[in-house]
Amino acid sequence: MAGSARVESVAAIERFRGALARYEQRVEDALETLSGELRRALDWLEHERPAYWKEQTRLADDAIHQARQDLDRCLMFPVADERPACREEKANLKRAQLRLEFCREKSERVKHWNRQLQHEMFEYEGRIGQLRRMLETELPAAKAKLQQIVRRVDAYQIERSPEVHDPAEQVASKTTEEGE
Repeated sequence: MAGSARVESVAAIERFRGALARYEQRVEDALETLSGELRRALDWLEHERPAYWKEQTRLADDAIHQARQDLDRCLMFPVADERPACREEKANLKRAQLRLEFCREKSERVKHWNRQLQHEMFEYEGRIGQLRRMLETELPAAKAKLQQIVRRVDAYQIERSPEVHDPAEQVASKTTEEGE
């Protein structure tokens, strides 16, 4: 068996055990909050953003269709036997095409970031797994061990003779009795 221990305060062990329990709760709360934030981010990238950019792409397609119709209509009616310039209609068509390109690019970026987040979440779960195992197994075991130590110290104090408190006190009291 290991050497003797000099326990000066059972209350200190109890306070440490309480602090360990509070630490465990704070870590669990932090992990739960972080998991919730990650789920919200994933939901945003998996559902909200793709739906938004799909709708924007559809609207941009509609705008291109409308701009082409406006340009064709403008080109159909020559003015003074000359073909009209239709600058405004051409500019509107170009703007609608740029918008469609922008929407498609954003849609691809969302797909990219969705894949990236999926990968990072997989990595996170792997890294955080060790902490979760510690919370589930090692911390409860440590708290139980501390409780066991407190019980043993309490049992030891109950078994100890009331007149023998400290060996140093016993020697001091014997010296005082002999000197009288």
